[in-house]
Amino acid sequence: MRKNTSRFQRYLIPMVLLGMIISLLLPRGEEVKTEINAEQAAEQTADKQLQEGLRSYGSGTGRVYGLTDNDRREFNLGANPERRILQELGKRPELIPQEAVLGGSMHFVLHESVVLNRHWVLAVFEDGHVRGQALFEYQINNQDEFSWKLLANQPD
Repeated sequence: MRKNTSRFQRYLIPMVLLGMIISLLLPRGEEVKTEINAEQAAEQTADKQLQEGLRSYGSGTGRVYGLTDNDRREFNLGANPERRILQELGKRPELIPQEAVLGGSMHFVLHESVVLNRHWVLAVFEDGHVRGQALFEYQINNQDEFSWKLLANQPD
């Protein structure tokens, strides 16, 4: 029996050491989850900051398009002046620089169009068969009447 015990002891120490090394090398599931959760949290924070920046141009958060707070006050077009500007453009399909095809009728796709600043609108238009984009300059007079000028266009 003594012979079997010494043989067992001879292999016991290397087996224990090997087990310890393996346990140190393998990451724990909780640590991996924590790292993934930290990465996801960082991405969510960045996305949230981007969205906040897009909503608040006048507060200096880096948004590069839209109306400033001063523009909103000066234009006096209600609670959502960008929407009002796009609605006014939507009433003027004759401004679309491309002809409809296959019996369609051209219209502005307002939910894809953007008020870039106090002077320009990037408008998307289509007839169900063909699409395009156009850059318009707009002006608003004292009676809140809009005038539009086509600056550039590109069919898709």
